[in-house]
Amino acid sequence: MIEKIPYRSGRILDVACGPGASTKRLTRSYPSDQITAINISESQLAAARKRAPGCAFLLMDATQLGFPEAQFDAVMCVEAAFHFDTRDTFLREAWRVLKPGGSLVLTDMLFRGFLRPFGKYGQVPPANFLPDIASYRAGLEAAGFEGVNVKDATQACLGGFRTSRAGRHLSAGAAA
Repeated sequence: MIEKIPYRSGRILDVACGPGASTKRLTRSYPSDQITAINISESQLAAARKRAPGCAFLLMDATQLGFPEAQFDAVMCVEAAFHFDTRDTFLREAWRVLKPGGSLVLTDMLFRGFLRPFGKYGQVPPANFLPDIASYRAGLEAAGFEGVNVKDATQACLGGFRTSRAGRHLSAGAAA
């Protein structure tokens, strides 16, 4: 995802940084003092601060970004926007805090075919269920983004997920 950011300078916002893996990865390409990361879990932020020292970490909701307009050159969000109440609100906030010409890079899930998505972080707000990629693109454009490039990585991701799950199952079975 970092390679999708068109420049290697400027202020970066890592939204829903979790325990800091994405933030740490950003420090390979950007100075730590140019990276701000947010999350709604203080315990995850504590882990992130240890993982990526020198970056700014703030307790903040992605749908209520407490930054002035045009503060960041790029916003990154890894597999979290489907949790936000709502994704569309986050997209509008991301647009607001980006400088003119700034970029949003994100990975996200549509949950096509799932009635209730799984995961320890709770359910997906109904407004975040989308039928297809075209609907996702329309949401980005409605938030103000131009030149939107959406890539469907379902098959690549599901293949790895299935392989990972199968490996764990076989390993558990072999140990039993």
